[in-house]
Amino acid sequence: MPGKGAGPCCAAAAAARLTYLVVGGHRIAISGLEDILDGAAGLSEGGEKAVRGELVRLAKMRNYVPSGAEKQYEDALFAEYVARRGGPGNDGRTEK
Repeated sequence: MPGKGAGPCCAAAAAARLTYLVVGGHRIAISGLEDILDGAAGLSEGGEKAVRGELVRLAKMRNYVPSGAEKQYEDALFAEYVARRGGPGNDGRTEK
């Protein structure tokens, strides 16, 4: 039986939690983006490098991240993190 934070119960629930993010010029579906961003929020005092690393680590737990594209995912996730945490406005990087 799934516990708290175990993820969606079925494919339909999982699809409802997809957010599209532009990664390396491609529109990519990211599962659990809100949870990923929230999970990295506690590391903000550790600096940008700590936040970037945690964003990618959390993204890999729910999404396939090709090893050759990790830096592009890191950049896209961090840009979204900054946009949602009071940085520059969201300029269309994500789409539900």
